[in-house]
Amino acid sequence: MTTDAPSKLGKQAQKTLIAREKILNAVISLINEGGFGAASSSKISRRSGLTWGAVQHHFGSKEDILAAILDQSHQRFTEMLDSDASTEGSLKKRVDEFVDRMWQHYQSDLYVATLEILLASRKNPLTAPDSKIKQQSSSHAHTMQAWFGDCQLSDDALLEALIYTHTFLTGLMIEQVFEGEIANEAAHLERIKRSMLLMLRGKRLLN
Repeated sequence: MTTDAPSKLGKQAQKTLIAREKILNAVISLINEGGFGAASSSKISRRSGLTWGAVQHHFGSKEDILAAILDQSHQRFTEMLDSDASTEGSLKKRVDEFVDRMWQHYQSDLYVATLEILLASRKNPLTAPDSKIKQQSSSHAHTMQAWFGDCQLSDDALLEALIYTHTFLTGLMIEQVFEGEIANEAAHLERIKRSMLLMLRGKRLLN
């Protein structure tokens, strides 16, 4: 009996994980297909193949599902950028790779859903504890130090370069959502890379 217990617990944990992934994927796909309003409880239930009671069992409420999507997006972003992060190679080469990885994430269904959730809840934001916000900020600072620590810039200066890049890439992603494609995408990305490179070299973008 004792030997079977860990195995049973493992299977149950695996079932729970699969169910949660089905729910999250259902909400992400619904938002991408029809916007934030498309993710109603009945549609989430149908798309995930679970009853709404089962959905609530795993997440509690729709707000908890949305918060989990935001957490997943942050985790995916961090993992994508932390992978093989190194201060080796020229600064320009690292900036190019860094922005390309960011852009890859921003074009994903997960990030599009994240932005829709943030825009839809701007008047009633999904509250996150201060500890989580500080943890995310610290995580971003760690990522920037891993890639660009040799620039000898403060965490605030590195985060400013990240926020600047994030703002412009988000704008490009919104254009892609509305227009279906981005005119002169390569040229826009090159400008963003050049701007980030200047900031990391400690130079002002405007005199």
